[in-house]
Parts: sequence; structure tokens; C-alpha cells
Amino acid sequence: MCFLVLLLTMMVMKNNNNNNYNILINMLNNNYNILMMKSNNLLLFNNNNNNNNNNNNNNISNKNNNNNIINNNNNNEMMNKDNNNNNNEMMNKDNDYNNNMFYNNNNNNKSRKSLLDLTNNDISMYNYEWDKTEFNFDKFYKEYKYNKPNDKLPSKEFLEWFLGFFEADGCMTIPKNLNYSMIITSHKKDLFLLNYIKDNLLMGNVVKNSNKLDNYRWQVYKQQDIKLLIHLFNGNTVLPVRYVKLSMFISNINMKLLKNNEPIINIINKCKLPRLDNSWLSGFTDGEGCFSIGKTQSFYRVIYNINQKYIANKYILDYILNLLRELMNNNNLGGVYMHSSKTKNVYEMRISSMEGCSKLRLYFDKYPLRSYKFLVYKNWLKFIDMAMNKSLSKDIRKNKLMIMLNNIRNISKMNK
Repeated sequence: MCFLVLLLTMMVMKNNNNNNYNILINMLNNNYNILMMKSNNLLLFNNNNNNNNNNNNNNISNKNNNNNIINNNNNNEMMNKDNNNNNNEMMNKDNDYNNNMFYNNNNNNKSRKSLLDLTNNDISMYNYEWDKTEFNFDKFYKEYKYNKPNDKLPSKEFLEWFLGFFEADGCMTIPKNLNYSMIITSHKKDLFLLNYIKDNLLMGNVVKNSNKLDNYRWQVYKQQDIKLLIHLFNGNTVLPVRYVKLSMFISNINMKLLKNNEPIINIINKCKLPRLDNSWLSGFTDGEGCFSIGKTQSFYRVIYNINQKYIANKYILDYILNLLRELMNNNNLGGVYMHSSKTKNVYEMRISSMEGCSKLRLYFDKYPLRSYKFLVYKNWLKFIDMAMNKSLSKDIRKNKLMIMLNNIRNISKMNK
């Protein structure tokens, strides 16, 4: 490792080109972090399989609890030995930035295994800023034009919707063979939606995923398209957990880029706050939302709800609810609750009043749903309007509501 540091440093000192200098500095820092990651993985393996070695166990504990401190101290020691003051200043600047890109958190040494095995503690160790500005598609559009010069650019409205839908239903995979992919899986009722995504982005393909479950998936394996999607998501994610998973995904992509001597992708450590002047919530509801009707002996209950795992994402549910409260001028609208199921660490934003659910049209009529839930939503609203229509007698209204409820159930059955 010291030889690698010395060699790269000598190359830097001989090169007066600033761009090449910065590239080599980045490679120096990044290769060091990769070596540290491999060392951490080896120690982690020894900890799990060799309980007889107390020294290794202590080292592993120190690694897991002080990973950032060790990385920073080792980086500073390395730079003090091999660089003059000017180089040290520049490398410190680059290293501070790269801390957001390469394995600066305890959970990074297992990012190759899965993006699913995250805990609240893992997520809390990532640093990001909240950004209230609009989505920024400049980098995505620039790269899209370069890589697909003859293709039509996806519209801003579609991209806003797609971001929300992918955050709800999308998946980024890091297989052992390093053939990275991005996937959305849906039931056959939304097969048209997967093709709609493919046709707008001009990426990926749609295939049958499971005969047993009767579902399909839109999948992107082409590395050029993977990079384009990264530029779309980078800096535009809303959910903190999605930001963490994207960061882990990009870090693994960067390892592959380094091996191929290609420029790495800088992670933008920001999460966008949701807004009601774009289609993100519409896309997110298409993937994660639910419009339902419950019946008791004496009354009907309508519900709009969104569920999310992890306490970090609960903040976004609270924020969305407050936006809807402002839109409807109702500070008592709905609430965010711990999910009632046995599944832990799941939270639910729920609106269950007739009036509150009725006013959701203020948003969804302006930014319409695009999945089969559009039909469910429209019939759900008609049901609410009928239930709130006091001009009809109670018996007539009751009969009409029963007919409408059966129609809604039939729509759901048709899509099963």
C-alpha cells in the first residue's frame, strides 16, 4: 500500500496538469479507502469465525466503532509522510469530499452483500442535508443528450413522477458478479406501467418475473443506462433510506470504475424535501399508497395511507402530512402512527376523515396517478361524494353506496 502511495505521489509531482493531478489524488484516496474496506471485511470475517483470537476481536470492535476516526487518522498520517504542505492541503480537501463517497460508515463493509440489511443505526450514521429546492435534472439531461443524441428527452413531469415511483417500488442490486442492475417489479395489472416507463426512458426491457406470482419486471442492466439513472437519482432522492442505499450503490459502482480507470461519480449528500407542486407524491402513491373503504354495521370508513419502514423515513411522512394540512387548511388532518401489524419499524401516514380524503383531489387532480390506482382513486372519490351528499335520503344513499362499493371491489378483482 505504501508503494502505491509513493508511486502515485511521484506521478503527481511530475504532472503539471491540474485535471490529471486531481484525478490521481482522487485515485490515491479512493484506493486507500478500498484497501481499508478490504481490511475491514477480512477482520469482520475473522470476528465471525474465530472467537479464539482476542486481539482480532478487539481490533474488529475498534474498527466497527471508530471507522471514520481510523480512516481520517490514517489518511492524515499517509499524507503527512508522502506530500508537501500544498499537496497535503489539497488532499485533505479531496479526502473530506470523498468521505461522502467511499465507505465512511460502519455498514459500508457489508454493502456488497445486500442493500436490504440496514438498521436504523446504520442509516443514522450517514450525513446528508435537506434541500427544499426543485428537482435538478441538468446533469441527467446533459448525459442523456450525449449518450442518446437521437432520442427524445423524457419530460420533467414524467421524471418527477418516476422518481416517486422508483423510491416506492424500485430496487438497486449489487450481485457477486458485479453486474449491477436497477429493477421495478409489478403485478400484471401494472404491466402497461412498466412498458410506459421503458418507452419514456428508452432504457431496459420488460420481462416475466414469476409465473407463480404472475408479475413482471422492468430491468436495466446496460451500464451506460445505469449511469444515466444514477445521475437522475443523485441529489434528487427524497427518502433518507433511499439516499443511503443509493450512496452504497454508487460506492460499489465507483470501485468498478476505478478498476477500469474511468472517472468516478461524486455522491451528492442531499435529500430533497417533498413538495406539492410536482408529481413526486403521485408517483410515490402509485407505488406505496392505498385508497381503501371499510364498512361497519353503522357507517363506512374511507382511508388514504402510505406506509414506510425506518424511523428516518417517518420524518418524510410527517412532512407530507403537514404539506397536505396546509393545502387543506386543516391542522387536525390525519396522523402518522406506528404500524399496527407485527412488523416492527414500520410507520403509516393515514387520513381517514371523509372531508380530508375528499380534498385530496386538490393535489391528485392536478398531478394524476398513472397506475391502475387511478381507477381506484376515481371511484373512491365518487363514493366519498355520494356518502357526503345529504340531499338524498338515507336509504337511497345507502343503496347507492353499496352498489358503488361493489363496483370498486370488481375493479380490484379484475386487476388480480
